[in-house]
Amino acid sequence: MQVEKILAEGKNNPSMPSNLPNDCLKAMFESSRTYGLFTAYFDEELYRYAATYYQKNVFGRNRFMYGVIGVTRVLEDVEISQRNHLPYQDVKRFLKQDFTTINNEENLDFAIIHKNADIILNKFKRYFTARIDIKLMTTAGDFQILSVSDNKVNLLKPAWYQNGGIGYQIQSYEGKLNFIAKATVSGQIRLQLRSLDIRDPEDNSKRIPYWIDYTKLTMNEKTILDKITPVWHDKPYAYTMEAKANEEIKVTVEWQPHRSDT
Repeated sequence: MQVEKILAEGKNNPSMPSNLPNDCLKAMFESSRTYGLFTAYFDEELYRYAATYYQKNVFGRNRFMYGVIGVTRVLEDVEISQRNHLPYQDVKRFLKQDFTTINNEENLDFAIIHKNADIILNKFKRYFTARIDIKLMTTAGDFQILSVSDNKVNLLKPAWYQNGGIGYQIQSYEGKLNFIAKATVSGQIRLQLRSLDIRDPEDNSKRIPYWIDYTKLTMNEKTILDKITPVWHDKPYAYTMEAKANEEIKVTVEWQPHRSDT
């Protein structure tokens, strides 16, 4: 439950469902990434034994899953030991795993895990997905996002955000994001660092605060923020700058899951 404790304490991040860490563990174990790397080094019978054991045992059934996942993580670290590890590597590794199903030789419940993987990931993503709002405060000319470093980014241009300007929402769980924006006219650029807009399932008019720790913000290589700054949707970090016509605005943002001690 250490994961739940870290994510839920402090700024009142909501607690995760009690079964979510276990579901996450099972999804990691049954992913083709874990299966492929483990069986590349060891006999497949060992993997099948662990899989069969946790299906049949109630008490302590996860012990063998821990073993397979732990060994696989060591193998991954050995393979990439010559590279620099990013602070957000563990989260990225899990979210970008290939959750394709593997051969169902032992009648294991891989299909259910595959079906539920997106549900599990969506529940976790709200704890570390950043939302960056950027807006040119004039409707004259044009304002565009020219490039974004994350190829899985969710780039939106909501109709309601076009009142009094031209605005975009950028949502990413990459942990670090570089993007370039450009306006065809001079004007003020407003940028806000937020978390996702998560609503109370029992009252859609109320937002649930999911905190994110932003750690860095630079604009055109000027450091704006370089310390841990907790925010959530209704309490963003805001910055404004004056942009010249046809000037490319280069933005770098870094963040991490909220920690209770920040």
